[in-house]
Amino acid sequence: MKSKKIIKIAQNIIKLFLFFSVPFLFAVDWPQSAQTPENFAVDFARPCGGMFSTGLIFAEQGSVKASDTATILLTITDSDNLSMFDSPLGNSLIAVSEENLMNIYGNLDEIKIKATEKVIIEGEEIATSGRTGWQKEEWGLEFKVADIQSRTVINPLVLLPRIIETKVPLLYNISLVNKKGTTYNLNQTKALPAGTYSLYFEGYDTQPPFKAAVSINGKESEIITYNILKKTGRSLSVDGKRNYPFNVIFPDKKKQLLATTSLTKGKALLVIQTFDLNGNEKSMSYTFEVY
Repeated sequence: MKSKKIIKIAQNIIKLFLFFSVPFLFAVDWPQSAQTPENFAVDFARPCGGMFSTGLIFAEQGSVKASDTATILLTITDSDNLSMFDSPLGNSLIAVSEENLMNIYGNLDEIKIKATEKVIIEGEEIATSGRTGWQKEEWGLEFKVADIQSRTVINPLVLLPRIIETKVPLLYNISLVNKKGTTYNLNQTKALPAGTYSLYFEGYDTQPPFKAAVSINGKESEIITYNILKKTGRSLSVDGKRNYPFNVIFPDKKKQLLATTSLTKGKALLVIQTFDLNGNEKSMSYTFEVY
């Protein structure tokens, strides 16, 4: 009976990760030490097992502290009889704050909270991270944040104190691809036919963009921000002027979408702006003829 109850609670918790749309009103503290983007093995909304990552995965194992004072909702450990519910988070702890923020700590090695404890206190050591989740690598904590009231999963970096060192992403291999699949590398293309195109990049230095904006001849074409993921139908999507599911943002292992746009005849000035988490911006521009 107890196992069935735990399974039901866990299943409901995971369902919360399928609903996304909320402004960010609260803040949490770092659950594991991080000073630069290099401290993360997987960022929010990056490819992770053929889908979007819905949290942060720290690159190194270490001490895990409570990011916020919260009531413990559930702990899952190897000793639990959860044969019907194989948690990809491994050993994990789930707690809910007074602001209805659900903080999920996964891939834990040892949970240091006693079974009788009901509340964790911000800054309190609650566990050590280890290799108990789905990851094959020696990574650390997998940390996720959800807003229960608005049924939203949030990029933890939006809520956490700002990382001191950030770099504006520099994008490589920018190309336009038409509906027939013809690719036009913008570093080499001076003219292309009118039509509907998808704009992609194939690499970045040294971190992916937190936000990307595209304009053509001064008119905004698209802005995609990686702060939340929304549920559209049965899939998760990135929020832009339209909702973009995983296979559209990442159509293959190389490309990542910047925008979909229509080009009309005439001279075109295409400007791409990329932003880091702190709002620092870098621009790239391309001029070509559309015939």
